[in-house]
Amino acid sequence: MTSLAASKTRMKADASAWFASKALGLADPDSVFLHAPSHVFQAPGGGENQLVRTALALDALGVEIRPFSPWSDRLEDARVLHLFGMSREGLELARVARTRHVPVVVSPICWYDPRALAALAKSWPQAAVDVSKWAIHRVLPYPVGWRSELLQLVDAVLPNSKAEARQLITLFGADPKKLRIVPNGVEERFADASPEVFRDWHGEGEFVLFVGRIEPRKNVLGLINASKSESMPIVLIGDAPPGCEDYRAACRVAGEGVARWHPAVGHEDPFLASAYAAARVVALPSWFETPGLAALEGALAGRAVVVTPHGSAREYFGTMVEYARPEHPGEIAKALAKAWRYGPDPRLASHVRSNFLWSEVARRTAEVYEQVAH
Repeated sequence: MTSLAASKTRMKADASAWFASKALGLADPDSVFLHAPSHVFQAPGGGENQLVRTALALDALGVEIRPFSPWSDRLEDARVLHLFGMSREGLELARVARTRHVPVVVSPICWYDPRALAALAKSWPQAAVDVSKWAIHRVLPYPVGWRSELLQLVDAVLPNSKAEARQLITLFGADPKKLRIVPNGVEERFADASPEVFRDWHGEGEFVLFVGRIEPRKNVLGLINASKSESMPIVLIGDAPPGCEDYRAACRVAGEGVARWHPAVGHEDPFLASAYAAARVVALPSWFETPGLAALEGALAGRAVVVTPHGSAREYFGTMVEYARPEHPGEIAKALAKAWRYGPDPRLASHVRSNFLWSEVARRTAEVYEQVAH
């Protein structure tokens, strides 16, 4: 086994072992139970990484945490139940937790945008239905639906941004008094990575980097076409989630001659941090991001960043990155060209390091646990 393959295997084993150790045995009476819908880790993305990184940072802070297991855990043994993502599964747990007087908090990890709803629907009738639902939620004086019920049941809501908080109030009637802004985070190690591990695989040469799931929401095809129009090499690290295999195939065809592909790697893998260190531009012109872990990681690594303005990215990055709307292909190409030419804003990496490390996320999250548990 090569040293790179060995490091990948070790990192995956370490993460799995850590979670397994937390789930074994009896729950500590002060444990916070962490829950995500049971299917999500079959095709993990940013939301799942948010759960994992928050858990690790809370553990380092001394907070007793435990991945919730429906087979062995009893909710009444929890100090707090923390739901990651809004789901019907989470709603059912919240209902039970309320009957057993267990505080519940939720990190919604959501964004609703009519442009994205229309663009990502599988048909025009579906687009009309989805946009109509969004419009109805905006005008209803008394929001209804299971998401509204969930937000009413919980003790605290932890959106990643002020923009997400406003959406939760407008669309689902969230109580402003329950809202606590807890930003998305990034690991400090991305600031200090070496490009050598990545270059052992890729070789020398500058490139645009995309990290994420190969799916329409990420607008990977639009990014590839923009890179191709500017004659910029592009490296893509990620896999297609179930149902997006045809989209991945179209991306591969479009990327012939300009794109190089690498499967998704574990988040702890040195290869990932090394890829950021080697890139010239990190790009994420998705239909929306909140704000996108790849954008945060690329920024901390000192790269020039191109990101969508749809979502919460402006709250995180201000004027220190280039913005490109996914519905305007020429805008993506122009942003890539500008980022490639001028490089990163000298303020960007230090700004991210000062405000968005996972240790800060854990500190804010732990404060909410203290508030709701007393």
